[in-house]
Amino acid sequence: MIYVVTAAHDRREITRKFINSLKRQTYKDIHLLLIDDGSKDGTDKMVQEEFAASTILYGNGNLWWGGALHKAWKWLMHYASDEDNILLSNDDVVFGSEYIGTGIRLLQENPDTLVVGSGYGLRTKQQLDGLFSHSYTDGTGQLLPPGSEGNCASTRSLFLTVGIWKKTGGFHPVLLPHYFSDFEWTIRAKKRGFRLRSFPELACQFDEGATGDIRYEGLTVKKLFGKRSGLNPLYRLNFILLTTPLRCLPGHLCHQLGRYVEKVPVIRRLSGK
Repeated sequence: MIYVVTAAHDRREITRKFINSLKRQTYKDIHLLLIDDGSKDGTDKMVQEEFAASTILYGNGNLWWGGALHKAWKWLMHYASDEDNILLSNDDVVFGSEYIGTGIRLLQENPDTLVVGSGYGLRTKQQLDGLFSHSYTDGTGQLLPPGSEGNCASTRSLFLTVGIWKKTGGFHPVLLPHYFSDFEWTIRAKKRGFRLRSFPELACQFDEGATGDIRYEGLTVKKLFGKRSGLNPLYRLNFILLTTPLRCLPGHLCHQLGRYVEKVPVIRRLSGK
């Protein structure tokens, strides 16, 4: 069987589209593990009505992605067996009817591997997410085409076994509540001996407009330092400290400091100074 793990917060109709993708699967032994992080729009009731094979865990609105996946990890470590399969996925993802069956097959054919789905924008039709090659010297990440092997991945659509998650450990919801949480976790899995691979036959789509704050344009200082911001300097520092080998750390920190110095004029404009 497979546990499909996702999180939601007040976007019932987006989550409904994800549920519809699950209902269309030719592979049927699916159990949905939904972390409902304080939704007020009836997301949980919709899921219970639309997909009976589901378990819902609740948050108070402060879990974010890292906290939601950590909560799911604790639940799975108690209730699932090492041989069970997992699909970690954002709820804004949609995919074809053979998607989960293909992911499970690729897991079986590639032991000790995290199988990464490649995410394409619904609007642009371009690959925007998936498997990356992460640099420990400057923090840059190169998005890799399907059929690659890398050292870092998004959890927008990621297949693994419970046994792999058990050996890799949970997330860091305080240090990395949202952005960087999945990158840190997959880098950790790679360091512990697991491969990260993507495959051409495993492609999904997602809504580019349903993501967080990842550009300086239009940001306020409050948003810049918020949990929803992919540019938050504090969380990026935590990510660097958690993932960078000691030999690369001084150079990496200097490089990041230089990048933020370049952005000082932008940050001043955001603050009105």
